[in-house]
Formats: sequence, structure tokens, C-alpha cells
Amino acid sequence: MTLDVGFIGLGNMGEGMASNLAKAGFPLVVRDIRPEPVERLVALGASVADSNYQLATRSKLVCIALFDEAQVHAACLPDDDDQGVFAGLKRGSIVAIHSTVPPRLTQQLAVQASERGIELLDVPMTGGGDTAARAGKLTFFVGGDASVLETARPALAAMSQHLFHVGGVGAGSTTKILSNFMAISNVLLVREALRLARAAGIDEERWLSVINAGGVGSSWVSNNWARIREQEDNYTTGSAGMVAMSSKDLHLARELARDLGAPMPTLDHLVDHALPELGSHGLTR
Repeated sequence: MTLDVGFIGLGNMGEGMASNLAKAGFPLVVRDIRPEPVERLVALGASVADSNYQLATRSKLVCIALFDEAQVHAACLPDDDDQGVFAGLKRGSIVAIHSTVPPRLTQQLAVQASERGIELLDVPMTGGGDTAARAGKLTFFVGGDASVLETARPALAAMSQHLFHVGGVGAGSTTKILSNFMAISNVLLVREALRLARAAGIDEERWLSVINAGGVGSSWVSNNWARIREQEDNYTTGSAGMVAMSSKDLHLARELARDLGAPMPTLDHLVDHALPELGSHGLTR
């Protein structure tokens, strides 16, 4: 069965993901507010939709990789003169939400989708930012029905090297929020350790090489610090975009912790005291 795929959101992650779908031969229709990534996808064989609704009418699977809750909501449901993805899809179609959003949103959208005979998966990703997205080396955390996942698997496999089914709708989002909490916390720890090393007169690169060789104090973040800094320098919306994403993700983690009644004093400290400083210095400086 041919799986016609629509892809909404060709940003820092989405463009690489959609490119791999095109290269794998999936019939692909794309949409983004910026013309440049759309043109690059067209050069790979994709077609273009003028609205979320139009894209959905031409798709069996719609992948959504937008920045936040408001954008995902607006893509799925009527917004201004766009009827939205749900209105355009046929019964039995699938929506895969790749955005990092609250589990409650994916669960609410799944209910509304079900009323139209549409299936929904939450499929957020990790694995190394835009570099991994372009290389098709992402890791997907999937929440939703296992049989629906099997239908979408060929397309998801074209964008990833690891795919984990972690539970029902919302479980993927929860797993991603926890992953981001750990990753961003590590970035902030390495950032402050480097600040202290510089104050003590220790060269940054030398300190990183020593810590990483020793192993005990090292992490994926310290081992990939140059790569993370390069990602920040070349991020689609600049350093401010990386800071905004980190702030969003830590606030999502705190919202989830409060919803579940889980005490998270370290997370509270990062949100209240570390995040405000990022706006003037950036994520890695």
C-alpha cells in the first residue's frame, strides 16, 4: 500500500525529516510559512499545499513538526480560514505529532480525531538535533495504538534509526519531556562548569578533553559540546530560538511534574534561576 505523506513544519528538525521521506520515495506534500525550505523539498520531488486542510486531503499520514502547543492545535483544528488537518483527512488516516507538547494536548487531540475516525500518534524525537534529522538517525518515542504504529512504521523508519513504542497516546510526549529535562539540565551544568574553569584559568577545550577522558564527570553533552555550540550558532531562529526552545521544554517538564504531584526541586531551581540568565548569554556561553 502506498503511504501518501503530508508534512507540516519544515524548521530546524522538520526539513531534514521531510527530506528523508522524499528521498525514500514516499509521495510527499509539504507546508511551511517560509518559502526557502519548501523550495528545497520541491527540488527533492515534494509537492506543496496552500493550507493544512488541503495538505490533509492529499495524505494518508500527516506528520506535524511545529514549535509549540498553539501551533499544533492550529494545524489540526480550524484556524481563521483554514479548516485544519482533521477536517481534510479521510477515516482511517493517521496524524503523527512530532512536536514537544504537553501529553494532555495529544490526548485531547486524539479524542477529537477519533470522533472523525482518524488515528493519532505522538512521535516526538531525540538523537542529536538537526544533524541527526538530516541523516535519518533520530530516535522516536511513540505513544498510541500498536496497530496504528505498524501502519505508519515505514514512513517513521525512513526518518529514524530507533523507534520505541512507549505506551498509549501521551506516553511519547511524556518520555520526550523527561529526556529534554535531562538533556537541558546537563547543558546548563556543563555551561557553568566551563565558566568556573575559565575563571580558574583553565583552557575550555583542555578541560573538556580531560573530563571526557576521565569518564566519571562526563556526559553525552560534554562529549558533544562543540556540536551543541555549532547547532546553537546555526539554529534556524538563532541563539534566541535555542533559548526559547529550552525554556519551553523546562516549563513543560514543570507543568507535567505539577500535574502529577511529583516534587522536582532541581527543576524548579533551573526554571526560576538558570533560565532567566540564558536570554543575555545564550545556551552554551
